[in-house]
Amino acid sequence: MTNSSKVYLDTLQTPFGKRNIYDSVCYCNRCGMCAGACPSYKYMQQEPFSPRGRNQILRQVLAGKLKIKREQKLLQEIISTCTLCGRCVQNCPGQIPTPEHVLELRRRLGNSLLPYTLVYLLRLRQNHPQLFSFVVRNGLLLRYTGFLQLFSFLPGWVWIRHVLEILPPITKVSVAEAVKDPTLIYLPSLEAKFLMPSLFKQTYELAARKHRVMVWENTPSGLFEYVYGDLRRARKLVRNLIVRHASLGDGKTPILTDSIDVYNFLIKAPQLFIGFSVFEKKATHFSSCVQYVTDLFGKKFPFKNTFPTPVQLSSSAAFSQQSSAQQKAQQILSTLFEKNFVKCGYKDETVPPLGFGFVKRTHAPVYSLSAVQAIASHQIRTVFGMSGLATLELAFYLRKFYPVAQVRHIVELGE
Repeated sequence: MTNSSKVYLDTLQTPFGKRNIYDSVCYCNRCGMCAGACPSYKYMQQEPFSPRGRNQILRQVLAGKLKIKREQKLLQEIISTCTLCGRCVQNCPGQIPTPEHVLELRRRLGNSLLPYTLVYLLRLRQNHPQLFSFVVRNGLLLRYTGFLQLFSFLPGWVWIRHVLEILPPITKVSVAEAVKDPTLIYLPSLEAKFLMPSLFKQTYELAARKHRVMVWENTPSGLFEYVYGDLRRARKLVRNLIVRHASLGDGKTPILTDSIDVYNFLIKAPQLFIGFSVFEKKATHFSSCVQYVTDLFGKKFPFKNTFPTPVQLSSSAAFSQQSSAQQKAQQILSTLFEKNFVKCGYKDETVPPLGFGFVKRTHAPVYSLSAVQAIASHQIRTVFGMSGLATLELAFYLRKFYPVAQVRHIVELGE
């Protein structure tokens, strides 16, 4: 069996070392500390929709005591309501990686949570990136004519309505790329490259102050495939990144991302290749080169006073809310704004990460409204996000329900 043929993960990287999936699930002692922080359990109030409930379901499936075909409908709802936000991990004494367990359960069910047309569009980016770019750019042009709205009434294209809701006015930007002997690689997120040109430009210009920047244009990270596609495609895309990175210079060039979701995914790249020692070693080196935009920040922030206070950091992120990048961002904001920086509370919700608003049978509006309520309860005026997609989502709900607050990507602090 080749590495690319494996459709399930055998082993996970955890804070306590490598654990196979079944052992990892069994480490959950059902203490319930996760339940109060879980957005889906808060609204469903049913044990199967809690993090510990999902862990026990996967445990039963792996042990052969729960038949997937018999409980297909219930299991589909259980996995489709999990946002993979990682709040359960943050509040778990044992740091149980429940989001990874949910992904494994998704793979066992084998159904995509995204509309099939969106799945095909993302697959087009993987197989034919230039054609994908052409389709997206022309789609954005049709948006201004109003013609794109007609697509939203067609079967499988309802998700376009949400795109039209959250997208801001898009302007074209250009950057001068320095690609000879680069000292840094910029891997722009999907939203930065196509939906938020200002984020792309701000990140590039911040990096270009100290580095010769090579931009990996229209290059998928494997994140969406890992979460909404399949493991084989995700592994193939990450492997392509690793090989491409190793062939560049001395193979130690830092790789920059503007998305905390991509960052959290790529730093865990070695777990995709556990059991294949050669590539696991390469993936470990690759993950050590991954950086987030806050790694580019200097010690001075001359524009900090232009942001209305109090401020808060949106902890919207996939898999975990405790990565080093998030801890650094929180420290930066705390230092800059001191008493005007408000930390998220234990039960303060955030907008769901990773395009959860596009998931079929989603509870995204309910979760997002709770995030706005938490922001309003603290009278926050500026929310700093670490993901372009989550920033777009939150900005939409703030404009609609709490317009006195604004949301900014944290890269703006480096201007």
